[in-house]
Amino acid sequence: MKKLLYALILLASCEPSLAQQTVITYPGYTSYWNSTTLIPDSVIYIVKPHKKVAARSAKFHNTGGRLNENRDYAHSGYDQGHLCNASDENGNAVDEFNSFDQCNIYPQRPNCNRLTWLALENYVRQLAVKYGSVKVKVYWHNIAGYMGIDKVVIPAYCDKEIWYNGIHEKYIMPNTDTVNRHLFTYYFKK
Repeated sequence: MKKLLYALILLASCEPSLAQQTVITYPGYTSYWNSTTLIPDSVIYIVKPHKKVAARSAKFHNTGGRLNENRDYAHSGYDQGHLCNASDENGNAVDEFNSFDQCNIYPQRPNCNRLTWLALENYVRQLAVKYGSVKVKVYWHNIAGYMGIDKVVIPAYCDKEIWYNGIHEKYIMPNTDTVNRHLFTYYFKK
């Protein structure tokens, strides 16, 4: 019995907990935000070609009475990494603003967020132009640590799955600053 209890505690500490999810739906994406980890378990959205009409908002915010985590990110060495990225939502100002809700971010190392993950986001946009739309699911697995006074979970791996034209692709990137030693295609999983 003691081993079973230990295994359950270990499992709970390594993976997102479905019981703690709050579903937050915006026109541009749906977030499955977790009140225990203080990050989304996943975010799902559709990328479609569009013309940019909204300038990038630089202010992360929170709605719905959830904790504002800006103080946890300050001086942490982690970016507030979009799951549904702002460039996919800048077809109108409301969707672009909503992309900065903290139910749509998790901690990412700068080289992951700004280089390798960005290259994957650009690839998805190219597919959307070619095929009309791409369904995207972004999530994470394993805990690398905790950040800030609120103990925001830091994902060890950043995961993205895409579906387009009958094709499914999955990418798993380590949330490290050495991730950019490889092109995003290196992180493709069959």
